Order: sequence, then C-alpha cells, then structure tokens
Amino acid sequence: MIHAVLYTKPKCVQCKMTRKRMESLGFPYVDNYYGDYNEDNSIDITSTDERKRNWSIKKVEKLKEKYQIQQLPFIKIVDDDNNILDSWTGFLPGKITEWSKKLESR
Repeated sequence: MIHAVLYTKPKCVQCKMTRKRMESLGFPYVDNYYGDYNEDNSIDITSTDERKRNWSIKKVEKLKEKYQIQQLPFIKIVDDDNNILDSWTGFLPGKITEWSKKLESR
C-alpha cells in the first residue's frame, strides 16, 4: 500500500499541520521507526535521552546527505517495496491532497 513516512520534530507547527491534514483526509502514514511503535521518527537533537539524541543527530546527517533537506517535516511517499514515489519538506497541503486523490482513484 502506498503511504507516507513522516519525519518531524517536537514543537513544530508545520509538522503538526502536516499530520493533522493527513489524518483529516484519511491518508495512510507512519511516523515510527521501521514499524517499532515505541520509537517515533521525531528528530530531537536536544533530547535528554542520549540514545534518542544520538539517533536524531545521525538521522539529520543522513537526511541532509541523501535528500538535501533543510527543514522538517520531511515527507516521503513510498510503495510496498519502499520505493520513493515523491518527497518534500514543509507543510504542503496541496501535495497531501494531490496524493490523497491519487490513492482514492486506485
């Protein structure tokens, strides 16, 4: 099933708006770490949890290198084989609506 993978950060208005828009459209998304529902994709480089902070720092480096992103949220639209169909940063309600319509037509 085509779905979105969200990378967010705490206290991020655009991140919250993205999630809220997806939920209002029934858009399938995951925001956890490879299906581990105890670990979310929230990037928090100031976390007091050393493990979370270290993961966040590495994730920021990886996302910058691989996707050249400069802001969060970062959204990837992927298929069942984890092929990336689209990606973007920031709150883009038009992109969310566009992909929601594509999913509805399937």
